[in-house]
This record gives sequence, C-alpha cells and structure tokens, in this order.
Amino acid sequence: MTVRLAYSPNSRAARVRWLLEELGAEYELIPVSGEARRSAEHLRRHPLGRVPALETAAGTLFETAAICLHLAELNPAAGLLPAEGSYERALVYQWISVGLTEIDAFVAEATRAAESDPERAEAARERVRSAVAAVEAALERDDFLVGGRFSVADVLCGSSLFTARRNGLTAAAPAVERYLEQLEARPARQRAYAAAD
Repeated sequence: MTVRLAYSPNSRAARVRWLLEELGAEYELIPVSGEARRSAEHLRRHPLGRVPALETAAGTLFETAAICLHLAELNPAAGLLPAEGSYERALVYQWISVGLTEIDAFVAEATRAAESDPERAEAARERVRSAVAAVEAALERDDFLVGGRFSVADVLCGSSLFTARRNGLTAAAPAVERYLEQLEARPARQRAYAAAD
C-alpha cells in the first residue's frame, strides 16, 4: 500500500519524507497548510492540527519519532533500526530523545525568548550547545550515531542538528559539522528536501 503523508514544506514532516526516501517507499503527499490545518479532515489525522501525519492501511499516526520508528520497524530489511531489545536499539532511542528534547525544544525556546527574555534565550542556547557537545563526542568515534551505520537515529537527531546549525549552535563542533555534510550528501535526503512542494 502507498502511504499518505500530510505535509507542509519547511516543517518537521520533511524528516518523515527523508525516511520514506531512504526506505524507497511509495508515498503520496497531502499538502496541508494554513487554514487547512484546522479543517475537520486534517484534525482527524492529527488532533493538534499539525504536520506530519501518516495515513496507512492500519490507521493514522502523528509525531515524527513515532512515525519514523514505525516505518523503520515495518521495513527491517532496510537496516535502519537495530534488533529489538538490543543495546543498539536503546542507543537509537537515546539519540532520538536528545534531538527532540534537548536540541529541538531548546532551539525553539531560544527563538521564542530572543526578544522578550535574552537571558532565558541564552540559557536555552547553552542547553543546545551542551547537547551538541554530547553528539560531538559520539561522532569523534564513528561516522554515525549507532553501530557505525546509518539509522533512523541519524534522520531524527541529524534533522535536529540541522536546526541547531541554522541557528549558529554547531560551529564549535567539527565532528558534527562533518556529520551534517555527510547527511546532506545522501541522495534520499536531497530528494526529500529538493524543492518547495
């Protein structure tokens, strides 16, 4: 079955699109932006009126980590998710959590507080820099975050690191910069981010 991805350009839905491209999956984009996010049709997909949401034969999922982990589990031959119960699987969860909770969340806080509370914004940026330093230490030993090979952790944590880089928060991390260049060169990522849709 072709899955359907509720999508807006320049949103976190691009992360799911990247993973779908890595999997070579057939998918259809459902453009959702502006007022369409509050439509009854879209709210059935995503009760918070956001993107992404993924429609599958089994049902609809929302939130990038849940969608990407599910897709990787459904496609074990792609090798993007280590064996269930393994230490490597736990590392995938760890790096996804770092990306979403320590990088994305605090980049967003820094952006929101930049004008109204510069001290709070700088504290948030420092939190991001600390997370980037943790990733830097891991990447000094390896090209990818888990087990020396590309995984769903690289899609999600890597995407968060791209956000940090756009905000000037990775310059002191040369291994992270090399890693991001390596991710940018992946054909699947280039297809997913090629043009505004």
